[in-house]
Amino acid sequence: MSLVEPKDAPQIPGMASPSELYWVLKVPAPLAGMRYPRPDVPWANLAAAGFRCVVSLHPATYDPNPLVQIFSAHLEDLCHGREPREPAKETRLIAEAAETVVEALRSGEGVVVHRVGGRGRTGSVIGCVLRRLGYDAGEVVPYLDRVHKCRGKDGWPESPWQAALVEKEAVDD
Repeated sequence: MSLVEPKDAPQIPGMASPSELYWVLKVPAPLAGMRYPRPDVPWANLAAAGFRCVVSLHPATYDPNPLVQIFSAHLEDLCHGREPREPAKETRLIAEAAETVVEALRSGEGVVVHRVGGRGRTGSVIGCVLRRLGYDAGEVVPYLDRVHKCRGKDGWPESPWQAALVEKEAVDD
């Protein structure tokens, strides 16, 4: 299982890569992060690429049909570099999202994870997923930083708390 670099990512018709959608894994099933979906997202094209599920870290006001939303929670914005107001709650929600994603991937179901910009909170969940799949934190944190810089963002994480969370995430045996 190797991480997908932005330059090597498959293209999905109607989706700008990596600014709008960025591939993370192809195996055990597709995993990608994305910004909040615009009204005309080509969900059928995502399904054709192997994605079956959506994890929303923001209240969803859209229908991703033929994809299915498998998790939704409101995560706190940490873009100003601070820690969450309720770290235990934020940690729990990220862990629940990550476990939901891992279960779907291991069942062969591709997953798209998103929040508003698709960087900080999305990266935190994806980072925890990768750690649970056995990736080393020393690989995951620089990878997420590289991906988001390729997207024209400042990089990852938005908050040192997010990187610390990914670094201490338990790796499955």
